[in-house]
Amino acid sequence: MNPEITKRRNFLAHRKAYGGGKGRLTIGFTCIADFRSFIGQEYIAGICRACEDYDINFINMSQAIKYSLFDEVDFLSHYSKKFRFMKAPLLDGLITWASSLAPYLTNEQIIQKFEALKPLPMVDIGYLDIPDITALRIDNSCSMELIVEHLVKKHSFTKIAFLGSKISRPHIERLSSFKKALKKFNFESESVPVFMSETLNEADIVRASEELFESCLTKQNSTNKIEAIVTSSDIIASTLIQFLQKKDVSVPDDVAVTGFNNQYQGITSSPPITTIDLEYFKRGYMAVETLINKIMNPKSKAQIIEIPTSLIVRESCGCFEKEILEAEETSENQKSMNISDDISEEEGRNFLSERINTIFPKENHERKEDLVNAIFEDLYEKLTPPKTLCWFRHFLSGERGNHFKAAFCQHKVSQIRSCLLALAGSNEEQRFRIENITSQLRVLCSVTSDYESNFRHESPYTFNNITQAAIHFASATTGKQMQSTLKTHLTELGIPGIILSLSDNMTTDLETSNVELILPEPSNYERISLPYRISDEANFPKSFFPQKERYSVVLEILYYNERYFGFSFMQMNTKNMALYDSIRALLCHSLYEIYNKAGRTKEHSMQLNTKKLEGIFSLTDKNEPFSPVTRLTLNTISSYLLEHIGEKTNLDKMSEDLGMNKTKLIRQTKAATGYTVQTLHEKLKMEAAKSLILEGKLTLSEIAERLGFQNSNYFSNVFKKNTGESPRFWGKKQGHRQQ
Repeated sequence: MNPEITKRRNFLAHRKAYGGGKGRLTIGFTCIADFRSFIGQEYIAGICRACEDYDINFINMSQAIKYSLFDEVDFLSHYSKKFRFMKAPLLDGLITWASSLAPYLTNEQIIQKFEALKPLPMVDIGYLDIPDITALRIDNSCSMELIVEHLVKKHSFTKIAFLGSKISRPHIERLSSFKKALKKFNFESESVPVFMSETLNEADIVRASEELFESCLTKQNSTNKIEAIVTSSDIIASTLIQFLQKKDVSVPDDVAVTGFNNQYQGITSSPPITTIDLEYFKRGYMAVETLINKIMNPKSKAQIIEIPTSLIVRESCGCFEKEILEAEETSENQKSMNISDDISEEEGRNFLSERINTIFPKENHERKEDLVNAIFEDLYEKLTPPKTLCWFRHFLSGERGNHFKAAFCQHKVSQIRSCLLALAGSNEEQRFRIENITSQLRVLCSVTSDYESNFRHESPYTFNNITQAAIHFASATTGKQMQSTLKTHLTELGIPGIILSLSDNMTTDLETSNVELILPEPSNYERISLPYRISDEANFPKSFFPQKERYSVVLEILYYNERYFGFSFMQMNTKNMALYDSIRALLCHSLYEIYNKAGRTKEHSMQLNTKKLEGIFSLTDKNEPFSPVTRLTLNTISSYLLEHIGEKTNLDKMSEDLGMNKTKLIRQTKAATGYTVQTLHEKLKMEAAKSLILEGKLTLSEIAERLGFQNSNYFSNVFKKNTGESPRFWGKKQGHRQQ
């Protein structure tokens, strides 16, 4: 065994046995990703496998990008609530994909967010540089060298263009790496045509593709006509191929195309796209190992670790997949028709044409003639790849989609084989060649079938089950009905269990949450009386899992219409985060309706909605809408102050937690809100006090204590200063208004 692996295992075993109560290591993962692609899923799969192999707990804190009807536009503030869980003793370390937050925050804000989590050990798998954090990165130079080497050495292409995007640093780095790779193979890189789309939106990619087409692929520009196009993403490559098809440019016959990232778009494209596998699974696995190393040696220096990639050869560059080219006939020989060995070529062609007409009745005359010519060339010349294989690739491209049937295509191969063996007669060399071609055709069918299967079944939502669950959740009118629905559909959707913790206050004060449901139900020996009050969510969910068992769970914050219900931990089975997010959305909508019916939803809440926040912020122009930067600043500052609503204002701690210089914090707060930090915190406390007064569950002394005031008199004085009325009088007046 690798000595590094042995060292990690010994460390983890010693910690469990002699860790002074620390027990099994627990790590987390945080990102916001599009889990409709398998990049995020592969990362999580690699992390989960490593956690299993090393016997450590895993809490998945990632979030699916919003794309369902249930979603709110401003979901980042909700997701940010997960950051309060990213600390010891809940976690011993964290794997971050910090750059996944780039569409929602500036780089500076992202770095501040993660620096505030220190000294928690962290390892990053994105492209953003976080000071003193070890990062695993894609080796773009290695990747582009693999692509260019294949196009130059395998296909002898000399005229190559690049189609990329300005969307992010990795895409721009791939262009730079592409030019370096060209120089290595003695190309004049500066004269190579380069086209860049503004974004990865289809319209922008098509605009860039149009420029490329007009410049490099039209008959008028025959001198500049290119042989291959290297792209920086499978998304770009697949969109380009569709665009070229509409322009009657065939890929790969007229021009080869390569992608990058090994995404679904590369598999489902027709033809499938030659691409770079960024080894997401391997990177996820290595991130866990690197994090364990960091926990073992907390003083070790941060480093950038570049992960080698691999080239996946598919049909868009003019090749066939390795398994197709290396295929050998394994099926038993079938009976073939017998014709004379001494027939002329003309007689052979006529025989073959008749058979092709029967096998492929829907193909036009020209296509049938092409197949006859391809077969005869393959019989007398050792072509690689065989022309028959190339013809059949086009046939399968037309068959792909909802009507694709692998058995139908395999039957066509059997029919071709039968007539070819008849044509070869007793010529052993030709019969051997035919059997090899037939094998390659069969594997081509199998590979195409796999692509179709991936496309159909790796959907992020199990639509039928989700739809059924939505109907049942919508009909639940009581807590018991909701729990019963949850029990039923979690099983159907392949989620083994859940720990559900809810709060009557509907606030971000999650310490007031009560565990109301545990599935599967604990044994009699481990049974916990429900509801169970959580004294400190940082120790959650360790309290509810037997110490001897490893757990792997997904953390979801429960919210709806800016109201917070608490949180849940769902046991992981599938690596598809969109499924858990869908359950969260359905569950929260149901909870909101149940809370409303039971009178548990109050008009006023300690969790202040956007309108309330804007109402207390003193802007120069009251009609001026918040800018995106201002809104992000407000969210960051107000969220922090609300989470510390029961504490005194501590500027030193706040600046440290937010990873922000204290002077800068004071200045930004004043600029964004018109208040000092202390005054803003006081006003937020007063809004929270109003909610608690209206709820009527606490005395004024209890409210004062909850909001961090020394005594009820001091609280009353501050309340009157802000409202002009004492808390008691204000509460009575509001009660009369509601009547």
